[in-house]
Amino acid sequence: MKVLNIYATGHMTSTPKYNRVIVGLIPGFIIPLITLLGFYIFKSHVKNIIDYLKMVIEMDLLSNILSLCALPNLIIFFIFLSKNYYYSARGVIFATFIWAIVVVIARYFI
Repeated sequence: MKVLNIYATGHMTSTPKYNRVIVGLIPGFIIPLITLLGFYIFKSHVKNIIDYLKMVIEMDLLSNILSLCALPNLIIFFIFLSKNYYYSARGVIFATFIWAIVVVIARYFI
């Protein structure tokens, strides 16, 4: 069953295949993790990522780094908006809110 949308032109079109919330959720969760891995690779001198996270926690920088990791989600969000994939953009926003909860937990409880 196809989902139909009526745009301002008044004609009915089928929803694009990639205009789904899950399509926004997946990169919305993965891109911040890849960014965190990038921080580890390019800004760290420790041998593994666990030691890197321990070092970051000791320096009380975990919430700051996690906040920066969410910034690339803006790029994905605007790409989806430019293609009129509003449901995918919602998925990115939802993933970013979940990431924000992780940042708050890291800030006040770790």
